[in-house]
Amino acid sequence: MRGGQTSVIGQAIRKARKKQNWTQKQLADKLNDLRGYTHGGCGANDIYRWETGRRSPRDWLPCLVTVLGLDLGVLGRGLAEGPQQTEADSVDRREFMGASIGAAVPLGSAHWDGRRVGKSDVSSLRQGLVDLRRLDDFTGGAATYPLSVQAARRTERVLDRSVYTPDIGRQILDVLAETHQFTSWTAFDAGKLPEARRLAQRASAAANQAGNRTLAASALSELSYLTASGDDPGEAVEMARASLTMAPAQVMPAVRVVLADRLAWACARTGSPKGVERAVGLSEDLHDQRDARTDEEPDWVYWINRDESKIMEGRCWAELREHNRAVPVLENIDVPYDESHAREVALFQCWLSESYLDAGEIDQAATSAKHAVDLVKGTDSPRTDVWVSGVLRRLSDHRTVPVVRELLEHAAPPAPRA
Repeated sequence: MRGGQTSVIGQAIRKARKKQNWTQKQLADKLNDLRGYTHGGCGANDIYRWETGRRSPRDWLPCLVTVLGLDLGVLGRGLAEGPQQTEADSVDRREFMGASIGAAVPLGSAHWDGRRVGKSDVSSLRQGLVDLRRLDDFTGGAATYPLSVQAARRTERVLDRSVYTPDIGRQILDVLAETHQFTSWTAFDAGKLPEARRLAQRASAAANQAGNRTLAASALSELSYLTASGDDPGEAVEMARASLTMAPAQVMPAVRVVLADRLAWACARTGSPKGVERAVGLSEDLHDQRDARTDEEPDWVYWINRDESKIMEGRCWAELREHNRAVPVLENIDVPYDESHAREVALFQCWLSESYLDAGEIDQAATSAKHAVDLVKGTDSPRTDVWVSGVLRRLSDHRTVPVVRELLEHAAPPAPRA
């Protein structure tokens, strides 16, 4: 963060502190009390540096969220709408949201014990999940995973300790299923595949308990995607097909699009070009149906659109090493996000780079890889780090090409692909 320039984050901390009528020292004391520090810890100078943009809060973020009640949705939107960032700003964003965020934060869950819960409470829980989803767009799974775990625990506490009608109980279970599924995604992005699978199973259990077949189908589809992305993708296709069968006949086309796209990925990972073709065709038909409807769609499919599905198609052909099909698809996509979505753009550039490599277009592969290397600095996504490292490893076979040699000399050494 550039010295003296107030950041979105610094403004949020200062505004929340002033609202509480606390001095910088008082805020520091409260943060230390929460952490249990009697010596060292955080001081008034640290608060000053955060508020003026001279330093980032790093691992103090969970404590700041708890003590000041910072609005994660506002922070996420602020990151999205802020001014163009330099590389230093991008790294600072990662530090703020990221690497050390996993410190435990007291949930304050006793607030729910014995309390009667109504629709407004369910809406509040759901909005918190909406905010986390948007925040994840601009950070990465390693940053949002611990916060989503906290959200799941809070929802479980509401379910276990509060008082509500049967209908409200089903709604809470719906939120819990969605939260477990989102937490599964963040765990996967954070490089925690076994944990991600466990959470997807918990999402399925909560959805089934709520009698919500649509959410249950989505959770099974997520499990198929995780399985396909692991070392043993064998069962992924059957899971993906079962998720489409499980989804109610009247389910919205947008939901079925997600299920079809994940089926395509499962087919690619198990080496089935015909399966990919059929799944891609189904996805296109469902997009046509979606265009003809005006239903309000659930927030958990907010990100899906035709370009996202085309990216998945290109990724599938890249996985199958069919560069003659992958490159035309990926080259002609209008990527549906800007570089504030560092993770998504970096991954896209990785898949394009690998397709160029398969096509023997080494210069183009290096150009895309360099774009990915530059972007990955701005997100806290170990999954993306792995993809970038894998591309660099493949490029190292072409070290004699000048553009590749220059890239490898300035990029971090590739790590083994997990």
